[in-house]
Amino acid sequence: MRTVNPAFAPPAIKLPHDPLGVFKNSKTPGGLYARQKWLGQEKAEAWQRDYREVVIQLRSGQLPNGSWDNSIVSTIQRLFGLHLTVRNADASIDHAIDWLLNVELLQSFINTPKRQTEKIAPDALHNLPFTKGCFGHFAIGAILFHATNFDREKDERVLEMYERLSQMIEKEHGRLCSGSCMNNILRAFIVHPQYAHGKAMQMAVDMLEHLQEPSGKWLSHIPFYQTVNILAHLEFGSADAQLRFAFQRLLTTQNRDGTWGKTQREWNTFLIVHAIKRKNSVLKIFLD
Repeated sequence: MRTVNPAFAPPAIKLPHDPLGVFKNSKTPGGLYARQKWLGQEKAEAWQRDYREVVIQLRSGQLPNGSWDNSIVSTIQRLFGLHLTVRNADASIDHAIDWLLNVELLQSFINTPKRQTEKIAPDALHNLPFTKGCFGHFAIGAILFHATNFDREKDERVLEMYERLSQMIEKEHGRLCSGSCMNNILRAFIVHPQYAHGKAMQMAVDMLEHLQEPSGKWLSHIPFYQTVNILAHLEFGSADAQLRFAFQRLLTTQNRDGTWGKTQREWNTFLIVHAIKRKNSVLKIFLD
């Protein structure tokens, strides 16, 4: 969609508005992460109180089988909150991962009428890095993401699913059924130490490059803020080239309160600040 000049790189630029203000008193898992990692509040009594309160809420209601509400979606929601707060696996998190692997991963890509699916409510994916596509790709992407982040990256079942997905992506030359589905699968790939650098990932990034417009956004079916965050986890030259164009757009579309977007402003801003923190040496955009 646009001509890429690999040598293009903007000079060091400061964002027009402070993007961290939205997090100062936030009690969302992403907000707590920002307050701890970016605002240095970890030792503050208020942060510690809010952290304890949120973690207790995230853990509450877990069933003996390891799930929340016997629901893939609910269990993914809770685990992502724990990923941003507790960070490390423990017995209850391991139990939840086991439940997800058993109910979904072992049935994946098998045509069986017993395969579990759920309706995803309009607000169910708020404050999550996943987007609403087909349920199968959402579930597989989110489960692999959590399994890898919580130290199951070498599990044979997990590796098998990554390999199957890699073959699917390569067969389709970097595409899946929709932009949302692709987002959910790439979210899983970027956290795996082996598959983040593989052929399937490169093909997917190259495909995105062809779909990026001169304005820096991608075609409408490609989720913008999530894609920026995904690309910031990668070391491919084509990913960096796309980020440079995307951040030129972000400089001109930032809201006066420092956020981005019309809805889910805190979450969009979390994704963008996280991307800046990861790629500042390439993007040369500074928060202060």
